[in-house]
Amino acid sequence: MLEVPVLETERMTLAPLCDDHRDGVRALWSQPAVVRHSGRVLDQFGIPIMMPMTSLDDADRLIAFWLKSQADGWGNRWAMLLGSAQAFAGMVGFNALRPAAEIAYHLHPDYWGQGLMLEGCEAALDWRLADQDVTRIDAFVEPINGRSIALAKRLGLSATGDMSEGAERYSRAP
Repeated sequence: MLEVPVLETERMTLAPLCDDHRDGVRALWSQPAVVRHSGRVLDQFGIPIMMPMTSLDDADRLIAFWLKSQADGWGNRWAMLLGSAQAFAGMVGFNALRPAAEIAYHLHPDYWGQGLMLEGCEAALDWRLADQDVTRIDAFVEPINGRSIALAKRLGLSATGDMSEGAERYSRAP
């Protein structure tokens, strides 16, 4: 099982995703602007979860997927919780951990433009890069997702020209 710590930044707590975050997960994944660039979302049994999300049952299925991925040691998600109120703002984590660490991130539109995702991704990358087995950092971004491309570049990732399921790989050495 992958041990995922709680991470603290100046403005947020990154808490390992758990069942307590179901309302925030549903609110995040019910936003068309969030799911527009997310590709297919599957539950732990490989069954697609319809997006935008409409129910807490779907949130439970998504959380169960990430809890299983963490238990199996190949991926994880943190809930991005802001300030003392611990408001759920989004999710950040890894679709794969090694040898390439593939970062993924989703932020509720109410929090866009505040630098929160950069802050959360930097904390997640710092944690992941402590593992000497990581050979590179990847993010897969649709060519029309300008905000995510800008974030990938701020994280030091460069377009490679490699495509997967309509998304371009952005990558850097650790």
